[in-house]
Amino acid sequence: MVDTYEQVRERPGTRDEQEKYFSGKKSNHTFKTQIIIMPDGRDIVDVVAGEPGPKSDITLFREYRSEFDPQLIFKGDKAYVGEDLITTPIKKTRKGELTTEQK
Repeated sequence: MVDTYEQVRERPGTRDEQEKYFSGKKSNHTFKTQIIIMPDGRDIVDVVAGEPGPKSDITLFREYRSEFDPQLIFKGDKAYVGEDLITTPIKKTRKGELTTEQK
């Protein structure tokens, strides 16, 4: 399983650093951390910490995926839709049915 979260950091001193770490989603300066764990939650496989906050979850995963066997399949949330190595939840319609594309 793979997931990413943001942590607030103090405001950097220079304008370039401020722009690099400002996350519009959190309206603050943040670090991003990605963690990969085994499905049972007992073992931590990988941790990436201290990345700039505005970087998307899928981009962060793609930067480090070369460290893993390409045949491994991960589970992730909807932030990882479009990544071949990660299965994501399938959204059902309001009536609880799958669309024809999802069947």
